[in-house]
Amino acid sequence: MPACLIFPVLFMAPHLLQRSLDDLISKEAIHTVVQPIVDLRRQCALGYEALSRGEQGHLLQRPDLMFQAAHQFDRIPELELLCIRSAVKHFAAEQAEGLLFLNVCPQSLLNYAEEISSLTLLLQQRGLQPANVVLEISERFPIDNTAQFLTLLGHLKELGYSIAIDDLGSGYSGLKLWSEIRPHYVKIDRHFIDRIDQDPVKQAFVTSVVQLCEQLQCEVIAEGIETVGELNLIRSLGIHIGQGYLLGKPQSQPAFLTPERTPAPPPNSYGKGLEQPIGNLCQNVRAIDAQLPMRQVDELFRTRPELMSLPVLAQQRPVGLLERRRLLEAFALPYGRALFERKTASHFMQQNPLIVDASMTLETVSKIITDDTEHELPPQIIVTHAGEYQGVVNSKDLLKHITDSQLQKARYANPLTLLPGNVPVDEHIASLLRVQQNFSLLYADLNYFKPFNDHYGYRQGDAVLRWLGKLLQQFSSRDTFVGHIGGDDFVLISEEPDIARLCDDILQGFASGVTDFLSAEDRQRGYIPGTDRAGNACHLPLLSLAIGVVPSTLLPNNDPQTLAQLAAQAKHLAKQKNDSAWHLLGNSHPPLRPALRAVQL
Repeated sequence: MPACLIFPVLFMAPHLLQRSLDDLISKEAIHTVVQPIVDLRRQCALGYEALSRGEQGHLLQRPDLMFQAAHQFDRIPELELLCIRSAVKHFAAEQAEGLLFLNVCPQSLLNYAEEISSLTLLLQQRGLQPANVVLEISERFPIDNTAQFLTLLGHLKELGYSIAIDDLGSGYSGLKLWSEIRPHYVKIDRHFIDRIDQDPVKQAFVTSVVQLCEQLQCEVIAEGIETVGELNLIRSLGIHIGQGYLLGKPQSQPAFLTPERTPAPPPNSYGKGLEQPIGNLCQNVRAIDAQLPMRQVDELFRTRPELMSLPVLAQQRPVGLLERRRLLEAFALPYGRALFERKTASHFMQQNPLIVDASMTLETVSKIITDDTEHELPPQIIVTHAGEYQGVVNSKDLLKHITDSQLQKARYANPLTLLPGNVPVDEHIASLLRVQQNFSLLYADLNYFKPFNDHYGYRQGDAVLRWLGKLLQQFSSRDTFVGHIGGDDFVLISEEPDIARLCDDILQGFASGVTDFLSAEDRQRGYIPGTDRAGNACHLPLLSLAIGVVPSTLLPNNDPQTLAQLAAQAKHLAKQKNDSAWHLLGNSHPPLRPALRAVQL
């Protein structure tokens, strides 16, 4: 809005301001825009938050002025109800996928409790269900009657609505409201996200919120992400859902992430494709309530010809799957529509659909499907989190992903360890550099592997390499990519903040396990008897492990070739320590204490 129009609003006579507000509400002059709320793991929009403002050219076009006027004349509940209706119509008209996040203050909910049934009806008329809606309760506003409010929220949850606490840390209720509401989502106020990568106090606060959410089984959403540094930091703290201008600005049409902003793929998407959780493939397809009449189900299928089936929920938990063909078969019978259109979805749904938790691996789900010889392959697999509906995975998409993963793994994997080889390693590094994600490259190499191989034979040498590959995977979190680039050279690409601990854990594991590959005599004397290049008898050192570490922050221009050169330099420095050790480029780490050495001398 031009600056010249702002001052008349602020200093307008009360009766003129009230007339302008009356005009906006009576004409329903509300314009809705949506901002994506992004699932950073699955690289897609979890849903969209609806934001309301006055129509273009209206004196109350700006949302802050519109709500200030409504507050001044005690019409907030009425205006919010109008905004919610506008948002539902807009979301349905745009055929947006995912969840619809609606803002509502506690008093508005209490004042218009009787309107909940009309909201549910409006959703159904637009092809939506309460399960598609998240009600954001702002912490900025006081709650006059807590008991009545909690009873109302309990009723909303029973109907299938999800609840979110908005602006956590900004207002009246704080942890008390959180503990009483038991929300599905907690949105951390943008104040704590602004420059969080530069503020240890904010990091400590957000870390405590994440830990509480894990215990209370609710999801954390970080609001107001505007820089890559903020995004990287909140991801390192374990937050997987974000919102902010960096991820998408409010606009009329729902929009996903642009390719250049898309977060890097999961670290182990190569070589461990079947070990990733099925939640990574989950699509938030709209679900229907078990009591929805078949007439409305038929309307939904007619408006969405691409849908072959619909998940059926009861109290937000999946209870069945309704296939399009079942409806067509019933309505095709003589008098079928007249007989069945008043029946509910529960009468026609498949009552034993395949339901899996989002954390279950693709390999496990695949085994469940192949082991079930009594039923046909279901068109969709329903995915839940803590028992509540999250979305679906198309069976064909799952089988295609499994096939593609197996082919990719076979094509680029090291044939000995089956870990990702050079190509996926290079691609993963490039993806992290592209999105400016901080990471560390660990270059691991066995010391004295050739003498060991010559003394014990290639079979024992291969056994050591396979064991080392598994060891590196064992100590790597989901944020670490493990690759085998040839010979006895391995790489780890880790987003872990505590690289020192990771390196120490690996070397301790190596020290405790490598002796299993040595003969009792070699372990006792602490060396392998051999000959030098001149043919003279000598004592050859036993196997040890060197790890060179390069932080990506050392790269001046995000050049992968420079990174490879620095990693080789760091590894060379680690190998100079004549024992298992690691070296951080730009720093150094002392040789391990005797108790942690690879061999007790």
